[in-house]
Amino acid sequence: MKTLLEQPGFLAPSGTIGADVSYLLALVFTVLFLVAWRMAKKAQGTRHHKLILVSMVAMIVYFVAYYYARSLGVLSFEGREGFGGPDDVYQNIFVPVLTTHLILVTLGMVLAFYMIPQGFRASDKTGGDYRLKSGELKMKPRTFKIVMFTILGCWALVQVLLLATRPSPFGASVAYGLIFATVALVASLEKLIEKLLPDGARRHRILGRTTMIIYALILVTSTATYLMLYFIYPVKH
Repeated sequence: MKTLLEQPGFLAPSGTIGADVSYLLALVFTVLFLVAWRMAKKAQGTRHHKLILVSMVAMIVYFVAYYYARSLGVLSFEGREGFGGPDDVYQNIFVPVLTTHLILVTLGMVLAFYMIPQGFRASDKTGGDYRLKSGELKMKPRTFKIVMFTILGCWALVQVLLLATRPSPFGASVAYGLIFATVALVASLEKLIEKLLPDGARRHRILGRTTMIIYALILVTSTATYLMLYFIYPVKH
C-alpha cells in the first residue's frame, strides 16, 4: 500500500499518489462539511445529518491516506524528507504550517465526532425530519469518566506500539501525543461547555460554526503544505 502511495502523482510534477489523494480528499470532505453546514442553516436537518455522515467517511479515509502519505506529519519532526527548500523556510514556514495543519485536522476530527452524537442528542425527529430542540443538555458523569479513561488507554497502547515498532519513536510520540492531548482537552472541556452553553441547540449551532471555520483553515493549510512540498520546494532528484 505504501509503495503504491509513493508512486508519481497526477496533480503535481513532483507529487506522489498518496499526497495527491490526500489533498483531494481534504478538499472533498471540507466542501461536504461546508455544504452540510449550509443545509443546517436552511433547517434541512435530515439532509444535514446524512451529508455529515458521508463527510465523516471522507474525512476518515483522508486521515488514513494522510497517515500513509505523511505519517501524520511525523516526517516534519523527524527530518526534511520531501521538502527541498532552504533551511530557514523549512524551520520558519513549512514546519509551523504543517504543525498547525496537524493540530487543525486533529481538532476538526475530534469536533466532528463530538458534534455528530451531540447533534442527535440535541434534536428531535418530527415529521421525518430532524430539528434542533431547545433545552439543557448534559453528559452523565459516568459517561464522562469512561470517555477519559478510554482516551488514556488508547494513548498508552499507541505509545507501547511505537516503542515496539519504531527505532526512533520520538517524532511519532510527539505527533500522537498531540492528537490524544487534543482529544482529552476537548473531552475535558465538555463540562465547561455545558456551563457556558447549557442549551443543546444553541451549543450545536455555535460549535458548528466553529467547526466549519476549522475545516476552512484545514483546507488553507493543506493547500499551503501541498504547494510547498510539490510545487514551490520539491526535492530535486
